[in-house]
Amino acid sequence: MHVLVFGSYDVHAHPRVRVLVEGLRAHDHTVVEANCPLGLDTAARVAILTRPWRLPLLAWRIIRCWSCLVRRARAVVRDQRPDAVLVGYLGHFDVWLARWLFPLTPIVLDHLVFAADTARDRGVRPSWKTRLLARLDQSALSRADVIVVDTPEHAAMVPVELADRAVVVPVGAPVSWFGGRADQDPRQPLRAVFFGLFTPLQGAPVVGHALAQLAGRDDLEITMIGSGQQLPEARRAAAANHHVRWRDWVPAEELPAVIADHDVCLGIFGTGPKTHRVVPNKVFQGAAAGCAIVTGDTVPQRAVLGDAARYVPVGDPTALAEALAHLAENRAELRALRHAATERAATDFMPGAVVRPLNDRLRAMYPTRPSPTTLTPHGVLMPAMPYLAPNAALRYDVVGRLAIRLHPLDVLEIGCGQGGFGSRLAAGRRYLAVEPDPDSYAVARSRIEPVGGTVLNADHTGVPTGSTYDLVCAFEVLEHLDNDKAALADWVELVRPGGHLLLSVPAWPHRFGSWDTMVGHYRRYTPDALADLMRDVGLVGPETFLYGWPLGQVLELVRNRIAGRRFSALAGSSYEERTAGSGRVLQPARLSGLLATGGTMPFRYLQRLAPRQGTGLVALARRPAAS
Repeated sequence: MHVLVFGSYDVHAHPRVRVLVEGLRAHDHTVVEANCPLGLDTAARVAILTRPWRLPLLAWRIIRCWSCLVRRARAVVRDQRPDAVLVGYLGHFDVWLARWLFPLTPIVLDHLVFAADTARDRGVRPSWKTRLLARLDQSALSRADVIVVDTPEHAAMVPVELADRAVVVPVGAPVSWFGGRADQDPRQPLRAVFFGLFTPLQGAPVVGHALAQLAGRDDLEITMIGSGQQLPEARRAAAANHHVRWRDWVPAEELPAVIADHDVCLGIFGTGPKTHRVVPNKVFQGAAAGCAIVTGDTVPQRAVLGDAARYVPVGDPTALAEALAHLAENRAELRALRHAATERAATDFMPGAVVRPLNDRLRAMYPTRPSPTTLTPHGVLMPAMPYLAPNAALRYDVVGRLAIRLHPLDVLEIGCGQGGFGSRLAAGRRYLAVEPDPDSYAVARSRIEPVGGTVLNADHTGVPTGSTYDLVCAFEVLEHLDNDKAALADWVELVRPGGHLLLSVPAWPHRFGSWDTMVGHYRRYTPDALADLMRDVGLVGPETFLYGWPLGQVLELVRNRIAGRRFSALAGSSYEERTAGSGRVLQPARLSGLLATGGTMPFRYLQRLAPRQGTGLVALARRPAAS
């Protein structure tokens, strides 16, 4: 697969993205990057988001960064559209830009940090600020097709309606951290190192108090690297120990060698809830560098490290001091612990190993390669696809957003017409369409098959026996059928239990006009009537969405005027004949399609302000999992 890694991440400050890049390459994916660092770390972002008067600074930085990202994205994907876009660490805002630039490409969000959870861990009291950050988390997650988290405990924090998108990829360590070193002379003092951002999660004051208890020992040397919220408190706590060396930070390229020059790497010892949900970078990196690991006794760390670490109760400086003193006095045990950590790192912490769950998810979800792309004049990356008529463009604004929300693995479209929607829904998914009209089928096939979909010249009875799908769609089809309830019941059987049926139909019976007659409509629907019909055939939780206000009323008036002039040519034709030809009516050519795309853009956003008004109706319902 061709993967674009995208965003404002900084691999020097946060090596997580480097691990993902190296891991994907280890699984034979082609990986390119479009990266413009924002220049704000986690602490700075949380600080800005909790101080609204500083939001203009964040907005300016994001705008400047995004303009750079658009240019770089265009440069790196000029010849080939990516099969997936991976939005890097701290991508809460970048995922919005990625979704806009690549609307049909699977988006993978590395959601290593929940903004609201991090703010609470750093002392922000529950308030409108944390609620705002929680909304930021929710909006970011909803725009991703795959949500990458680092522990099962973080996966449990993903909203239940998005839970099936989550995949657990441990933090791991970059390749540069791996490499053995010779054992230290046992006559030398034991050297331990703590490095990090000194946040409450890290528990640096606990380390400081433990070091104070070790102040009289000459067989222990401690290096404390980093800066942050709890550094002053940690320094005060450890002031009595003159064997402690404090360093503000170490350049990222030098850090692996510095850590490898120590015997013990200290993990996290905080007592907050977040401590019990994470396995920090330093644990993976310290093990990869050949250090013994001493860390807090938490469920996630035990799950990852097993017996390859020495655990102490979190928040207990005495237990930590005793563990360090014991290792200083028992060098054979220290060597065994270092060896166990090194072996565990080589087996489980290499990039290729930690990325394996993501690789499996990508290959399972997107087995086909999407089509080549072109760039619009505005730089938006879109596959070459047919233009939509104005009313269809308004309709797809609703349909497309629902498809993103549902995240289906496979899609069946009944009555795909000439493939306007199908060419969009098929990209990156397993997709099958049926279209009974031979002329429309030929056009649909030429548009859908290049993006990996399949089209059959048949109605729904031509779907392979026994097949079911996560999402079954029928756009502007139900109103053409005499017995709509019977047809709907047949379609439900094609929906996988727990999957969804997505429909669009013309709205409001009182608006039935010349156009409806000309194209073979039997009826129009009210939202309540369509919802009741879906319940009657066993579907649950129907949702209805009106679209088209205010442009739809104008378009409908124009269509009725056109129909009044053309209908005489259809005198004597049957409903079936008019239905067969309906998919070929008013299909836009290149120039009219460009005008329709540009002209309907403001109305696509305007109609969202009036979701209970319009001339068209979209409905979504679920087949019960137990059915």
